[in-house]
Amino acid sequence: MFDYKLILMDGSVVTTSAHTPATSTTRSATTGAAVIDLGAGGTPAGGLTGVLICPDDLAAIADAYTLTAYLQASDTEDMSAATDIERLGSFGVANATTGVILGSETPCVATVRFATKKRYIRVNATVDGAVGSAFGYIKVYLEPYTFKKL
Repeated sequence: MFDYKLILMDGSVVTTSAHTPATSTTRSATTGAAVIDLGAGGTPAGGLTGVLICPDDLAAIADAYTLTAYLQASDTEDMSAATDIERLGSFGVANATTGVILGSETPCVATVRFATKKRYIRVNATVDGAVGSAFGYIKVYLEPYTFKKL
């Protein structure tokens, strides 16, 4: 299903309002996130699909917390100081809230199809809400074969 080398966020840690984006190809024990090295030239010509999975049912929090998640690319692995960061696409479930996932929309799966010439990819996922707000165990993968054939 998914190649373990294409896991941006592994879902091992609850994503909270304190989450910070990955800055290394070494997986962070704090966030479960890592930067993926696509190699020189970036994505294949057909692009890739980012798949975000929110498996937790957060209906109890309704829309008190929201998740804003998008893919970023750069030619620099440590994007904390990079100036060439490109925003590739935002994950969303409903058209009215594209780029933002509401608690009432979970559990859900959201996808973003993209192509880039940049080498490094990461997910930037931010939980908006009170300090310590949690949005569950989020998983984000890159998938080369999604929707190629129906």
